[in-house]
Amino acid sequence: MKPFCTIGLFIISLFTLPVYAQDSADKVHKLSINGYVKSLQALTFNKDFSDFLSANLIHNRINLKWKPSVTVTAAAEFRNRLFWGEEVKNTPGFTAMLRNPNEVLDLSKVWIDNKGLVLHTSIERLWAEYRQQKWNVRIGRQRINWGIATNWNPNDIFNTYNFLDFDYEERAGSDAVKIQYSFTDFSHIELASNLSVEKNKRVVAAKYFLNRSGYDMQALAGLYHDKLTLGTGWAGSIGNAGFKGEAQLFFNGKDSGISFSGVMEADYVFEKGWYINGAVLYSSQGMTRPVSGWTKFEFSPSPEKLMPAMWNVGFTGAKEITPLFSARLSTVFSPKVNLLILLPSLSYSLTEDLGADLVWQSFFGEADTGFRGISHRAFLRMKWSF
Repeated sequence: MKPFCTIGLFIISLFTLPVYAQDSADKVHKLSINGYVKSLQALTFNKDFSDFLSANLIHNRINLKWKPSVTVTAAAEFRNRLFWGEEVKNTPGFTAMLRNPNEVLDLSKVWIDNKGLVLHTSIERLWAEYRQQKWNVRIGRQRINWGIATNWNPNDIFNTYNFLDFDYEERAGSDAVKIQYSFTDFSHIELASNLSVEKNKRVVAAKYFLNRSGYDMQALAGLYHDKLTLGTGWAGSIGNAGFKGEAQLFFNGKDSGISFSGVMEADYVFEKGWYINGAVLYSSQGMTRPVSGWTKFEFSPSPEKLMPAMWNVGFTGAKEITPLFSARLSTVFSPKVNLLILLPSLSYSLTEDLGADLVWQSFFGEADTGFRGISHRAFLRMKWSF
């Protein structure tokens, strides 16, 4: 499918959709439209800041939802991105990296692919849903959100995401069918399957969810890429502190044995706007020693291996300085591998619909010459929502 209409929707959204969206808020419409336009400017520095690459992105999203009756809902969401700069020019196969591997059908179009300039459109969501009192059936491109923890989700076996991709709030989806049956308001079962016909990409699983003694709990079982998988997750509190966790087992056959991925985290909200979060992630397939050649080090997360290292410790501290201005610092450290990631950011709301973010990402690791910087990235983002 080649969604040629999306360029027109992209242009229309810049000028007319805000008016239509306001009208939709005042009256009852079967069709609702919203979205945003973002500008993201990035600089990537080498280890000693002696050189850098620039990257630029204009990112537009259009969300359409149609509700012809109380039982039927349909949605389509378009993602339009215009990339340019040195990073685009110097990255081989840049357009191939834009494709979501969870998508069976290619509902995307590269409109421009010149040296240093790429215009890409993709249909991010395309689903229809039928809902009764206890039943809910959804088919099409959707996000199957089984994760509970904040940054790392071993239970998210259908559409794993990279926590470093802060500019992708909606996160990736899958071409899938999902059926949910609710026993009570606090318990249900979900059956889901992606639409892949390839065994090494097929995901079929069931999840049972319930709330008991103040805890949300779930159990998972199914096939992930032709491997049997079992998992569990929970979310509750100990005193005034939040307590969450997820665990997932993968049975890889006689030769490969069993792999395990698990995360445990706690968070706390203080008075005067302070928030802290701490987490520990374990992946049995992760590395246990430092590596050489950090330039080839890539983050390609999967439920079996959400981080390159076996052990990972994360911490986040955030402060609401004013109702419009907030600051955040996240850190990730991988012992034995000796990988350190620093992620400070500042956010400011210029108006109700316009916000600005300044984000920094620094990577440090152990090499032949000792513990040193690997690379650094600076981002300036403006986001206008309609």
